[in-house]
Amino acid sequence: MKPPNRVNSDFQTAYFLAGACHTPDGAYAVLCSQRENREVALFEAESHLAEFLGQDTPIARMFMRNYDGAKAELAFIDKCIQALQPHRRYKDLPDAEAHEASQQEEWKLELIHRAENHMLTSGTIPADHFATMRMHPEFKTAIVPAIKRIDVLMLQEGGKEKLLELCAEKEFDLPLLLGAK
Repeated sequence: MKPPNRVNSDFQTAYFLAGACHTPDGAYAVLCSQRENREVALFEAESHLAEFLGQDTPIARMFMRNYDGAKAELAFIDKCIQALQPHRRYKDLPDAEAHEASQQEEWKLELIHRAENHMLTSGTIPADHFATMRMHPEFKTAIVPAIKRIDVLMLQEGGKEKLLELCAEKEFDLPLLLGAK
């Protein structure tokens, strides 16, 4: 759900956008994209700001609410980025290189995450998802062993419940870094 006067709420950003990432660097890449979007919106808005300052019309009020919403959203994105910085593996690289460097690990963990979801909900991995997994360079060394662990666990007494518990634990948790409980 989109909040009024913003593209994303703090909750959406923390839990479903950057928070959906598996590594701090993956989250940083998402946040950089979000930040750029909000900076562009603010830049464009500031070119029209003088037109609306001091006016008390419905359009001026809406403009100012949107402007304030974009500033608030940008402030939260910056707060998230600051919380991530100490945990990033590629923070010493320029952003474009860091974003690229993080992709293999982020995708490996995302594909394993998808395998867990599919195995828990349907007992199998759909062919299209399996085909994507096979393209990853760590298919044999990381993804297949993870699928095997999931499969073995699912066959054990209470294994599904144990896998559910494991899925609830996250190695990287942006909301926790932000102080959420």
